[in-house]
Amino acid sequence: MKTTKFKVLTSTFLTSALLLGACGDNNDEVEENELNETEVQKQEEETAKEDTTVETPEEPKEVAFQSFNLHIDTADAKDAVVAQYTAEPKDSLYTNERDSANIEGEEANELLKSVLGELQLNKDMADEDVIQRVTLAFGVEEYTNLKLEIAYDDEKEVKTYTDNKNKK
Repeated sequence: MKTTKFKVLTSTFLTSALLLGACGDNNDEVEENELNETEVQKQEEETAKEDTTVETPEEPKEVAFQSFNLHIDTADAKDAVVAQYTAEPKDSLYTNERDSANIEGEEANELLKSVLGELQLNKDMADEDVIQRVTLAFGVEEYTNLKLEIAYDDEKEVKTYTDNKNKK
């Protein structure tokens, strides 16, 4: 009987050792995965550092207008886009039906100042060029009516741009 107990205990011990030995191999794989995760984290951190250096905001360009008054009608809505910029921030307004934007005052003034500064419009540009730049800047490709009035800094009169065509 002792021999049977000895055989059973020995076989149980050897089976346990084999099972534990097999589980030990999985631990090596986990360590390798941990190293790979660390490398991935380092790469993500480097990418994040690169992204933050690229996204440095530039100074907004100077707006060369005393006022800018834009009304664009589309097939879907009258006054789909309205942008009114003045030197007095509290009087500025921006609405855009498509983007559900409706802002006024200083917030609208800052938004419009950044958009208008990038346009770099001047009184000597062809009307078509001004209209094309403005429609691109405000994201309107198709419209039924456009009216734009700009009071340039060096002019006493307001210059008016209009287009009453359907764009397709």
